[in-house]
Amino acid sequence: MKTQLFGIPMKRSIAILLLTVTASCSYRAFKQSPIMAGASATEFAQVAFVEKDIDKAFSMLDPEAQAYITKENFSQGLTKINTPTTPQSIIATDFEPIPGQEGMNIYITGESDTETFYYRIPMKGTEAKGYRPAGVFRNPGPYPKSPSRHPL
Repeated sequence: MKTQLFGIPMKRSIAILLLTVTASCSYRAFKQSPIMAGASATEFAQVAFVEKDIDKAFSMLDPEAQAYITKENFSQGLTKINTPTTPQSIIATDFEPIPGQEGMNIYITGESDTETFYYRIPMKGTEAKGYRPAGVFRNPGPYPKSPSRHPL
């Protein structure tokens, strides 16, 4: 008679147990709020792109981002991605979870009289901690859709 655990052969039971433990240790679930992350990204984009308040926008960045980039380089980067024009209005349109991390990508569309702007702002945080921008990217056209991207 073969040894069994919960009616399953022992070797198979051990394999299932090891897979379950490994999966549960490597998977971290974070309570996320796309609405909260979108509101924080929109506020940041308003300050950085529309109001062009570099000091305030820099202070809104996640502390790790602030440690990585100087305020001067941040200012130069914003100027570079928004030359020759900047948006007069912005709106958060979509969100995309970042698997295994505390945060999500927020997609922002900006408008001026002559141009449409497409931004992706990685937001670091959780519902409990709040969200802060960890960077900013601009694309010349709409960002491609993905299965994990959803409308706000």
